[in-house]
Amino acid sequence: MKTPLQTLRSTALAVTLAVSAMPAGTAGAASTEETVKLLTANFPMRQVVQVEVGDFRFKPGQVAPVHTHEAPAIGYVSKGMIIYQVEGGKPQILRAGDAFFEPVGTRILRFDNASATEAAHFLDFNLEQANEPFIVFEKKPSEAIDRRPLPTVKLAGIHTEKVEVFTNRIDADGTIILENTEPTLGLVAEGVIELRVTGRQIKRLAAGQTFALPTAGSKATIVNKSAEVPANVITLRIH
Repeated sequence: MKTPLQTLRSTALAVTLAVSAMPAGTAGAASTEETVKLLTANFPMRQVVQVEVGDFRFKPGQVAPVHTHEAPAIGYVSKGMIIYQVEGGKPQILRAGDAFFEPVGTRILRFDNASATEAAHFLDFNLEQANEPFIVFEKKPSEAIDRRPLPTVKLAGIHTEKVEVFTNRIDADGTIILENTEPTLGLVAEGVIELRVTGRQIKRLAAGQTFALPTAGSKATIVNKSAEVPANVITLRIH
């Protein structure tokens, strides 16, 4: 059985991103912004009405029960290491910075913290049709699972069969312009950014916070608010 994990490590720049150089006190200097595709997830066409987001915190050695998803789940490991295994496939190690895909109906045999001493954190974005649950356990979990809901993104019943996941590195004091040709979700993986969208209030977002550009054709300016360290923004583009 072909594993659903399709992590790519290419460094092709996404055509929808334009880099704007605005480092403090350096007029006209070039900013380095690197966009890398982490994952392409393909699934049968579905009409998505919302994307439900969960931030999971696993204790050292914590084991997840066998489970399935009724909606495609696209995720990102933000800390630590996870042992991931789908039925019929081999166990794999997901590390901080990796994206993953849990397909509909396939039993997830393992999604466990690979470390006995360190915590592991990851986020799941579920592309749900009407009345679909976030997750289905075969048995009630014997250990409490620390899942922290993040804002659910409502969509206008869009039809989709693919999600692409990118990591966007922004230099200190750097700025990128995100012109999305499809609905886009974002996660601040590292640093602190300022999100500027025409017609909306400016938002300051720190690592672990999410944002949404649910309408195709919208434009956002993302500013790294640190003059010392890069920021990293993960974007999920829904096709």
